[in-house]
Amino acid sequence: MAAVHGLQAWDEAVFRWINQDATSPWLNPVARILSGHPAFVPALVVVALALLWRGGPRGWVFVVMLGVTIGLANEFLAEPLKDWVGRARPYAALPDAILRVGRGNPLGSMPSAHAMNMALMATLTCWYYPRVGPGVAVLAVGVGWSRIYNGVHFPADVFAGFALGVGFAGLILRVAEAVWTRWVIPRRPRWKERLPSLLRPPGRGSAARP
Repeated sequence: MAAVHGLQAWDEAVFRWINQDATSPWLNPVARILSGHPAFVPALVVVALALLWRGGPRGWVFVVMLGVTIGLANEFLAEPLKDWVGRARPYAALPDAILRVGRGNPLGSMPSAHAMNMALMATLTCWYYPRVGPGVAVLAVGVGWSRIYNGVHFPADVFAGFALGVGFAGLILRVAEAVWTRWVIPRRPRWKERLPSLLRPPGRGSAARP
């Protein structure tokens, strides 16, 4: 029990440092943008359409895997865990927390769905497009920081979201590959020529990892 209280105290202390001490007027708009700029979804749609149009089999696999993984993770991981844990967000738990964006569900702090989704995106991007992946990973860290800075998540919520995102992306990659190679390909042998593996699909851009 003492260890739990110690971790909570650390969590709150780090939150207060990011939310109240390590702040600056020029960081406020940056944090708001990273937490959810209106142009993010349209930009993501444009990138997805470009990959479907010009990305070859790898682009198709990446877009489908990303959409399926994020959809499943939000429906069966983030939302159920938020309801089960029922952790109050910092602005609802700490009277001195500074809220810089919309409130959302006051008991939906753990885990951070923003952090989870960005970790999913970064993991899949690192796998299929390793030259671009590190940039997406840096963006994911920025989004996680912004959720703390804006007063809607504790650091532990963000770390949990990152762990869930990376772990679930890896799980889906392995499950999808097993289903494709052991169930789909034997029933559709012609498909093997064009797409022998979901982990190493051919396509334009950097080669996927072996």
